[in-house]
Amino acid sequence: MSATKGVTLASSLIVSGLLLSGCSWLFGDETEPETPGTEEEVPVDETDTEDPDTDSDEDDPEDEDEAEVDQDITVWFPQLEDTLLDYEGQGNEFAPFTRYPQFVKDDTLQIVESTGGTEIVIIYEYADDEVREVFKRAETYFREDFDDTGLASEQEDFEIILQQPLEEGHSWESPSGSMAEITGINIEKDLPIGNVLTIEVTRSYADGSEVIEYYGENIGLVERVFQVDDDEANNISSTLRTISENRPEEFQLTVYSVDDQAMGLDSTLVKMELYTNDPARLAIADILKGQAPDTETAQVIADGVDINFIYLRQDGVVHADFSVELADMNAGSGVEAMILQGVVNTIGEYYGVEEVLITLDNEPYESGHILMEEGETWSVDHANVN
Repeated sequence: MSATKGVTLASSLIVSGLLLSGCSWLFGDETEPETPGTEEEVPVDETDTEDPDTDSDEDDPEDEDEAEVDQDITVWFPQLEDTLLDYEGQGNEFAPFTRYPQFVKDDTLQIVESTGGTEIVIIYEYADDEVREVFKRAETYFREDFDDTGLASEQEDFEIILQQPLEEGHSWESPSGSMAEITGINIEKDLPIGNVLTIEVTRSYADGSEVIEYYGENIGLVERVFQVDDDEANNISSTLRTISENRPEEFQLTVYSVDDQAMGLDSTLVKMELYTNDPARLAIADILKGQAPDTETAQVIADGVDINFIYLRQDGVVHADFSVELADMNAGSGVEAMILQGVVNTIGEYYGVEEVLITLDNEPYESGHILMEEGETWSVDHANVN
C-alpha cells in the first residue's frame, strides 16, 4: 500500500493495525489527498470494496471449449459451389486429395473426392438435425447426377456425419454400425489456410479403427486423421491446404472424328470444364459439334444436333438420346456408320463403358441407311482409329 505525502507516523500505524486485524479496504489511489499535518482517518465503505484479484463476470473471458456453437449444421457442412478444396496428406500415398461439389440441391450435396488412385463420388443428404452420407461410388471418372438417375437410392446402412446438438459429448450410432461422438468444440486448428475454429468428431468402427474429422465454420471438412494404432507416428492425415473459388471441375475427353479421307477415325484429346450443377451432356454436345475451344478440327456431328439426355443405366449401358437431326447426315452408309462409331467411342470412353444406346427423341435410331432395333446398342470399337 502506498502512503500519501504528509501522512504522519501515527496514521501509518493505525492503517497497519487495521490491515493486520483483517480489514480489507483500499487506501491512497481512490481517496482525496490529505491536507499535510492532519491525522484524520478516512472512512471506508466495505460494501463497495472489490477483491482486486477477482474480475467481474463481464470481464471474465469464456472458456473456448464452453462457448456456444452455431447449431446450424449447414454452417459446419456447407453446400459450397464452384469451389475446389485441396488437401495435403501424410502417412499414405492416397492421403492427399481434392474435393469438388458437382451438384448442389435443396437437401443434397454431391461431391467428388479425387485421390492419386481413384475418384469417389459421395452424396450427402441434409435432414432436419443431421447430415448423412447416403451414396458412395468409387472409380467414377465422369460427371453424372446420380441422385437424378436413381442410382443413388438411399442406402439402409448410411453414415451419419454430423448430428445435433452440436455439443461436446453428444454421440450417435449410424445404421452402418459405426459409433460417433463430438469430442471437442471450438478447437483451434493451425492450418495452411490459417487458424480455424472447428468441431471435432471421433468415429469408431467394428474393426477397432478410428477416424477423427474436424469441421470448420463455413468450410466443412478441414482435416481427417486415421488412427491406425496407438502410435501417432503411424497416423494417416489429410489437411486442407488451399480453397480455390470460382473454379470448374476439369475432365479429359477423347473425341473421335472422321478423318479427311473418310477412311478412319482421328482421336483428339480435349479438356472439358464443368462448374457446379453443369450437366455433362451440354458440354459434350458442344465438343462433338466443334463449338468448344480447341475442338474446331474435331467436329463429329452437325451444328443443329442436340443431346436431350445422357446417363449411365444400372446395367452399365450409357443411354444417349439425340435430336432427330443427328440422322440428317447426307452421307453414304459407310461414312454415317463411321460418324456414329465416333460418337459411340467418345461417349463410351468418357463413361468407361463398352456399350452405348443411341436413340432419336427416345425412339430407336433410324435413317435412310441404318435401322436399329428397340434397345439395340453400339459397342465401343477402335478398329478404325488411326
